[in-house]
Amino acid sequence: MDKEAELKEKNRLLSLAMERLSSVQREVIQRSYLDNEGEFDYISCGEMRTRDSTYRRIISGAMELMDAALGLELYLRDSIIIGVR
Repeated sequence: MDKEAELKEKNRLLSLAMERLSSVQREVIQRSYLDNEGEFDYISCGEMRTRDSTYRRIISGAMELMDAALGLELYLRDSIIIGVR
């Protein structure tokens, strides 16, 4: 499979995974990982009027759904993602 086809397939899988998320989970993933602005999570928490712990719980749940949908395994240490396989 060439690189372009591989990237298109990954994009398709990412879109399917994002569709499985709730609107709040999608917003958190968009803000934390996909927006170009590189906004800090504490700013997003304030804008969304949510506590940091709630924000982290939302990210965790969303990432669990996405890794299952994409067939990935996340390696965690102290609730921080340290690797993906």
